[in-house]
Amino acid sequence: MEKALPTAMMRYTIVSTAYRLFAGTFLVVINWQIATAEGGGYWRLVVSTLLSYLPALAVPLVLRRITISGQLLSVLSLLYVAMIAFVVSFLVENPTGLVVANLFMWIGFFSLEASWESWFNEEKRRQDVSWASSVTMSANQAALMIGPLLAPVIIGLVGTRGIVQALTAGFVLVAAFSWPGAGAAAVPATADEPEAEAEAEAAAGPPVKPAAPRRLIATFALVWPVLGAFNLMLPLQVSDRGAGLVAVAVVDACLGIGVIVSGVLSARTRLSSPTLSKLVIACTVLGGVLWALPTGGAAVIAMALSTFALGTGFGALRIALREYTATHHDSAVTGHAVALGNATAIPVLAVVFLVLGAAQPLVWIAPFVLVLVMSYSFQGCRTWIASLKI
Repeated sequence: MEKALPTAMMRYTIVSTAYRLFAGTFLVVINWQIATAEGGGYWRLVVSTLLSYLPALAVPLVLRRITISGQLLSVLSLLYVAMIAFVVSFLVENPTGLVVANLFMWIGFFSLEASWESWFNEEKRRQDVSWASSVTMSANQAALMIGPLLAPVIIGLVGTRGIVQALTAGFVLVAAFSWPGAGAAAVPATADEPEAEAEAEAAAGPPVKPAAPRRLIATFALVWPVLGAFNLMLPLQVSDRGAGLVAVAVVDACLGIGVIVSGVLSARTRLSSPTLSKLVIACTVLGGVLWALPTGGAAVIAMALSTFALGTGFGALRIALREYTATHHDSAVTGHAVALGNATAIPVLAVVFLVLGAAQPLVWIAPFVLVLVMSYSFQGCRTWIASLKI
């Protein structure tokens, strides 16, 4: 029997997907501008990437003191992102200005990453968590795939400043449709939560927010390093191999296609922990081998297949992570784990970039290794080692 998302979750899926479409387009445009600017290169993009993670240090402290819902926090963060994007539209020819503006933009991005997860958890009583996680993750990744593909075409029509201004309007529209009063209904009390119990909980006062498990924080701490390392190496590697922005968009899109494939697989079948580990390991190793192939006329094809394999393994891991947090933890713990994980991502990325700075041609290996480490962290030592046995 075909499953369907409830109205509230459908709304969440649509607005979060639209946000990914605009955010993915914005990032590929800005990173390409920084990487290809005169006098640019590895270290400028490294500085930009590391600076963009500094706000993650403050976000956990702020979110721990915020009592508004994840949905309302998403709205406020979207409006902030729109404001910064408007400023960025006037700095597209200034690489130094882009690096600074990108820093402020990521305050909103990190806040949104935590708020989207919290909002998802707020809706989890309305649907099968596994199915909803797969559908929303697949839709989000489809948007991240389409955005970079459209970027070269739109830039050809309206220019770089024009596309950033269009993205500004897009963020504002997403905020408007995300507003709690725009068709959203409160979650009604369920049969197993009678009014007497709800009144007793209210009389007891607000509960103390529980701390997130360390293993969960460690796993979330590797989500952004994977994406950050990928976003760093992609324009550098593609330009070094003689290709342009269109090739960047195609290779980046294949990462999203891989995540979509993993979402379809996860939606149709529940993967056991050993099976999930084997899938992640096999896809990641295959992707690394394909990227390491000698460059030539088929370089873009090899890179595309490589990122597809990486996306499949990484996507399956993220879907399983979202399902686990929604099933075993409430929205407060999830938001806390995401925020602390984002903060921990800074030293992880710094170490990775500094080590690879001495061997820049090998920068491509970072996202593949980080996915394997993320799988180890999430699955645990015993399951992960067992998955290595044939």
